[in-house]
Amino acid sequence: MPLIESGFRSPWWMFNGDLQTQLPVLLRHIRLDASSLIIPTLDGDNLSANMYLSGLQPQKRLLILSHGLEGSNAQNYILGMAEAALESGVAGAAVDVLAWNLRGCGKPDNTTEKLYFAGSIQDFEAVVAWAEGNGYTEIYLAAYSLGGNIVLKWLGDQGENAQARGIKAVCAASVPIDLHACVSTLDRWRNLMYRLYFVTSMKWRLKRKAFKFTGKLDLSHYSKVKKFCDYDDFFSAPLNGYKNAAELHAAASAKPSLEKIAVPCLMVAALNDPFLNADCIPLALAQRHSLLTLEITRSGGHVGFLSDRLEWWLDTRFLGFFKSLS
Repeated sequence: MPLIESGFRSPWWMFNGDLQTQLPVLLRHIRLDASSLIIPTLDGDNLSANMYLSGLQPQKRLLILSHGLEGSNAQNYILGMAEAALESGVAGAAVDVLAWNLRGCGKPDNTTEKLYFAGSIQDFEAVVAWAEGNGYTEIYLAAYSLGGNIVLKWLGDQGENAQARGIKAVCAASVPIDLHACVSTLDRWRNLMYRLYFVTSMKWRLKRKAFKFTGKLDLSHYSKVKKFCDYDDFFSAPLNGYKNAAELHAAASAKPSLEKIAVPCLMVAALNDPFLNADCIPLALAQRHSLLTLEITRSGGHVGFLSDRLEWWLDTRFLGFFKSLS
């Protein structure tokens, strides 16, 4: 499909990608009442999730929301999208909303020592299987950052089977579809602040698991982890069956799988996203893939996208894409 050069504009006082990434986290505060649930995984663990019901029962339409790195289903961009979908519906009809947590994120915690990683597609498979088992026949997906990589890789691996399982469309924003490129970008000195925040958070999450599950996790390399690539080399890769970070990044990146996506897909990417570089913006593929719409904004940061009208643009854009397909 044609590339879309977006008309989105950030407020003038958010004059770079860092402010456009960080200030929305501080400025947006949403509370929604939810019912919590547990989704079993095939390996005997569980995923926690929150369910938001439209109030119209029984409902066959579901929107699944997937959060990003070191986040949870309590992130305000997740709650904002849930609130907007409940108010406006999806593709012209009422919808229930499911916001799930990657392993080790949110509350309650999962019941094993396992933690999420960028290729956790088996966990997303469990979420979709839960939706199918609970009678949802029309499923829409909205995913952000790392959650977007997981969802897009799962969709590519599913191919045309995704349609048969009721997947109608997907919207994804700020997605690190090339994990090597993303990690290399985040490990630069320019991004030291992000690296310190996220790597420290990941290390503390890992240490809490190690204390809780004595003998299950080897922390002998813990002090060597200074960068994202270190974390993947010493922990994410061996814990998930890969020999090193390079092998994990190659296997878990969504980019090679995008070609096989067989449902309508909107990808939104900001040129000033401090987490990503040009390798995460699939220009050539979008020009030849009939189901992939790539919208490139000049500003917006990483999952920020507060507009110059002080509106949360991603919610409106995602819902508009879903409606355009109805």
